[in-house]
Amino acid sequence: MTTGEKNRALAQWAFFTLLVAVIGLAGIYLPPLYFIATILLPLPVMMLVLRFDIRYAALGLTAAGLFLTLLITRNMEATFYVLQFGLLGIFYGLLFKNRVAPGKNIAAGILCSVALTLFYAVCFYLLTGNSPFVLGEEGRQAAEQWLAANQSAGLFNDLPAEWQVSFGERVIATFELLIPGQYVVTAAAEAAFTYLIAAAYLRRINYILPPSPAFTALSLPWYSVWGLIIGLALTLAGDLFSWAPAAKIGKNILFILFYLYLILGLSVSAYFFRKVNLAKPIKFFLLILSAVYLPFSIMIILLLGVVDPLVNLRRLQS
Repeated sequence: MTTGEKNRALAQWAFFTLLVAVIGLAGIYLPPLYFIATILLPLPVMMLVLRFDIRYAALGLTAAGLFLTLLITRNMEATFYVLQFGLLGIFYGLLFKNRVAPGKNIAAGILCSVALTLFYAVCFYLLTGNSPFVLGEEGRQAAEQWLAANQSAGLFNDLPAEWQVSFGERVIATFELLIPGQYVVTAAAEAAFTYLIAAAYLRRINYILPPSPAFTALSLPWYSVWGLIIGLALTLAGDLFSWAPAAKIGKNILFILFYLYLILGLSVSAYFFRKVNLAKPIKFFLLILSAVYLPFSIMIILLLGVVDPLVNLRRLQS
């Protein structure tokens, strides 16, 4: 490698490392940008893996983490934040570099993101003694303010008078109950969006990728229904025998599966929407009708998502 090539490589490494630090800084200091930052932060780390290798990516991640740790007063938060999403970037970089199939790539990325999020939660609890799965004082105050604002706007006026007294506490209790599931769903969404942006960028720079499957081809294996069975069993057993941990685990499993089956149901619905030979005005009217009766539409889509792993509805149609 010539001196010019070494200088260019060093400049690229410094650029991507600085990008990690800037995105991390924005995510920590600007709460409205937190979700966007979590999606974008793995990308420069991924590029370090693709342009160089895992050693340079780990070195860049370490440098960015040390910079933020020294710069930010909440240094532990900065360290965990950069490590959590930086390691996801390294993982995605290895997957893309080894030409892993898109379906397996995004599934592995989601599992990695969920595992890193739960690992972060455990480390946070061990170091601080505060459980991230319990609504803190600030979070409870924010929830109460949100409920008060909605109540003053008259959104709860249709509820019976006896319900309005305890409605706020029920909402907060339900939110707190489902915090673990929210962590998992958010981590999965972040990993999915990161993959989509990464794949789009890599194609734009002419990086060779395997062809991505269509959204209408999304499917789950038949044994995925065991998740639903376990979630229901734990929920019923926990409520019946007043076993709170089992009920909480079961309800969080069902909460996660709600989004999973909803996405699968949308895939099935999109498949049949394209396959059914109807005039475009009729299809447009059906879309408007489904939006107007949204709760009913969601129920039907969810039912399709639950049934499809067992029956394979698209195969029956073909």
